[in-house]
Amino acid sequence: MRLAIVNPFIETRGGLDYTIMKIAQHTGATVYCSRYNPKTTFPEFRGIDVQMLPGAKGRFIGGVASGLSFYTAKLQDFDLVNCHSSPSEWIRNRNSPVLWYCHSPNREAYDLYDWRMGRRNPAAKLAWGAAIAGFRQIESRVVPHIEHIFANSKNTQKRIRKYLNQESEVLHPAVELSDFSEGDYGKYFLYPSRIAPEKNFEFAIAAFKKFRRMAGKSASGWKLIIAGSLSSRPEHIAYCQEIAEYLGADGTVHTNISAQKRRLLYSNCRALVYTPINEDFGLVPLEGFASSKPCIAVASGGPLETVSDKRDGFLVPDEKHAAIAMLLLSHDASLAERMGKSGYVKVRDKFSWKTFFDRFDAVAANLVKRNAQGK
Repeated sequence: MRLAIVNPFIETRGGLDYTIMKIAQHTGATVYCSRYNPKTTFPEFRGIDVQMLPGAKGRFIGGVASGLSFYTAKLQDFDLVNCHSSPSEWIRNRNSPVLWYCHSPNREAYDLYDWRMGRRNPAAKLAWGAAIAGFRQIESRVVPHIEHIFANSKNTQKRIRKYLNQESEVLHPAVELSDFSEGDYGKYFLYPSRIAPEKNFEFAIAAFKKFRRMAGKSASGWKLIIAGSLSSRPEHIAYCQEIAEYLGADGTVHTNISAQKRRLLYSNCRALVYTPINEDFGLVPLEGFASSKPCIAVASGGPLETVSDKRDGFLVPDEKHAAIAMLLLSHDASLAERMGKSGYVKVRDKFSWKTFFDRFDAVAANLVKRNAQGK
C-alpha cells in the first residue's frame, strides 16, 4: 500500500507530530505539509520522506486561503491519503480514498470560537468571523465525502458529530514506553505541553500557589515546572512571557527542550499537572504514566478518558482541589509511586502502538481494497 500523509505542519515534539511521524515510519509513507522544521522535531524521524505541499501557505490563520493548498492538491501515485490536523481534510476535494485521523475539528472554527473571539479586538473579530464563515462552508462540502474518520477520543468523536454531523470511530493514540523511564519522585510538579493559551497554564500556576499557601513551611523547595514547545507566533510568545511572570519565583518555564531533558523532567517529577481547556485527548497523562507518575488533571475533555480519579491521578474541578491533590502527593511520595505504577500498567495494556496499528492497518487496507474494486 502506498500511503501519503498530509498535515499543515511538522515542527514540534508534541504528541500530534509524533503520531504522524510514527504512522509514516510504520507504513513507509511520504509526508506532505506546509511547514517542516527538522531541528525542532523528533531526531529519530529524520529519515522519513517529508515534502512541501505545492502552494502551501502555512497555518490556518489567514482564513480559507491558507487551506487552498490542500483543497486544490492532487497527489499522484498513492493508494490512500491519511490527513490529520485541519484544514488537511480538504485534501479529499481532489483525492480518494481518504482516511482522516481527526485530532479535533478545527477548534478556532468550532468549540473554541467564542472563547477566541472574546480575546480579539473589534477589527480582528470582524476579519476572523468572515474567514471562519468561509472555512465552515468549505468544510461542509468536503467532509461528508471522506471515506473513513478516526477520532482520537470520545471527546473528539462528540465534536465531529456536533459540528460536522458525521460519525467516526474512536482510535486512541499510543505512547512509546521506551521513550520514558521511572526515576525519582522529586520536589516539583511538571506541566509539559505546547505553550498556547488554550493549555490554560494559569489554572496550574494558581493551584500551585494555593498549594504553597496550604503547605506553609513544608512547601519549601517545591517548584512548578512548565516545559513545552513554543512556536514563533507573536501571541504565543507574549503568552509565554505572561505565564512566566505570573509563575515568578514559584517555578520555571522551559521552551523547545531536547528529548533527553524532556525525558528527565518526566522521570523525576512528583506528578504531572494537566489543565487545558476541554482538551480533545491529550497525551500528557499517558506520558506521565509511562514514567510511573500520577497526573493531576482538570475534569473535562480528554483526561476524563485517561485518568482514573484517585487511582492513577486526580480529576479536579477547580484550582482548590488541584492544590489539595498537590498537598497529598507532596506529603507522601509512596502514594505518588503507587498511583504512578497503576498508570504505567494502564498505558502498557491499553495504549500500545500494536493496538493502534492493528486497527489503523485494517481500515487502511479495506479502504484501498474497496477503492480498487470500485475501479
